[in-house]
Amino acid sequence: MVMINAKLRGPQDQIARSIIKMVLAAFSFSVMAAFVKYACTTLPPIEVVFFRSLFGTAAIAVLIAKERGSWIGNNPMILELRGLFGFGAVSLFFYTISKLDLGTAVMLNFTGPFFVVILAHVLLKEKTAPRLLAAILLSFVGIYLLAAPQFEAKTIPILLGILSGVFAAIAAILIRLSKEDESPDTIIFYFTAISTIASFPLLQLGFEWPTVREWGGLLGVTTGAFFGQVFMTRSIQTAPVSIVSAFAYLTPVFAAFFGFIFWKEFLRPQAILGSVIIMSCGVAIYLLREKHAFVPLEE
Repeated sequence: MVMINAKLRGPQDQIARSIIKMVLAAFSFSVMAAFVKYACTTLPPIEVVFFRSLFGTAAIAVLIAKERGSWIGNNPMILELRGLFGFGAVSLFFYTISKLDLGTAVMLNFTGPFFVVILAHVLLKEKTAPRLLAAILLSFVGIYLLAAPQFEAKTIPILLGILSGVFAAIAAILIRLSKEDESPDTIIFYFTAISTIASFPLLQLGFEWPTVREWGGLLGVTTGAFFGQVFMTRSIQTAPVSIVSAFAYLTPVFAAFFGFIFWKEFLRPQAILGSVIIMSCGVAIYLLREKHAFVPLEE
């Protein structure tokens, strides 16, 4: 009887550990976002993107070398395109963080799953179930409620924040085209390496050599992103994506908490309602589309 109970508890314990890893990933990504906001108070967002990508490339290169993984991958062209759209997504995301409340900026970036469903229907001719369609339509109501309080004063940052979600969705769709046979480490390596190369020429628009305080902020950005990627990858490797990925939506919750603690940012009731709707619809999409769930590995 004891052996039977142990066997029954085994898979449940594994799922519980995977959920904890996803929660840690969400916390790590929210820490990254908080340090992005901190660093962008004195540094241009594109400079933060450059150093985050440079340090991230070094960190993931060590992992690939240690695990003897692939540097080239199975679909280099797809990985390069994904890296470019990933660069666009993270650049717009960091810019949005520098201009909006932290919780709002992170939530706008998390609209990616909705656009994945739309793009998969348009580009990949996937059938969209009525329940998914309802979740997408309701999510746009949530986006309106979230953005409306700040839209008139901060129209461009809000639109660019939504565009960051679109670019993230395109990056996810591109991986779908590669038949999902790529190592997560290889995907991240392409993303960080391409982001480093693409952001370097843009540094001339306003490069400032970081101070000791700013180096601390950049280190926090890189550390948060690295551990977020590690915890998320380990989570989805050991449990069904439909179960653990929904917990990624704790990222904007943690981010809103950091925004309140460090920058005294208050979300209005309307924005909170919009955030709840977006998170609920996002979780519904994860549960209804397990096979092709959106996993933002490269935040």
